[in-house]
Amino acid sequence: MRRCLITVRSLWVFMGIAIGSMAFSANCPADQMKFADWLGIEETDPATNIKSRQIGTAAKDGISTLWLSEPDTGGDNIELTLKSEKKIASEYFSYRIDNVDTLAIRSAIKGCESNCLVDFIPKNGELIKTMKRGLKIQVEYDSYPGTSQKPIFSLRGFSRAYHWLLSE
Repeated sequence: MRRCLITVRSLWVFMGIAIGSMAFSANCPADQMKFADWLGIEETDPATNIKSRQIGTAAKDGISTLWLSEPDTGGDNIELTLKSEKKIASEYFSYRIDNVDTLAIRSAIKGCESNCLVDFIPKNGELIKTMKRGLKIQVEYDSYPGTSQKPIFSLRGFSRAYHWLLSE
């Protein structure tokens, strides 16, 4: 009798978890699309019913991610966000695409409780054009305690993801 009671309780717990997860997933407003090594996410704000999109990729170091999204202000710029699991010490980052000798340095705004750097770049600027043609981008930034991080992000699928980001 006791074994049957435990089995019934386990069944009810399992059913509760299953129903709860179905209810949560039905209310989750995010859709995801995969573009080779890039991920596109579309979310709807439940309060304003406005859709927002962002694309991103993760570095092989398992610490850093790179995201692009349209800023709330609109205009001719796009928001570039470098996120890290480590606290970021610098207020700049540098990047190099496909090991080309030119190293570009960008100042950025710290955010995410010092775990990200945000910069606004032109939608059709040189960085975007070069990323569309490139294979990889290496970013460099300083994190605490005084170590330099050099994650490498794949640009495979970036052109398609970027086109999706700007499409209506």
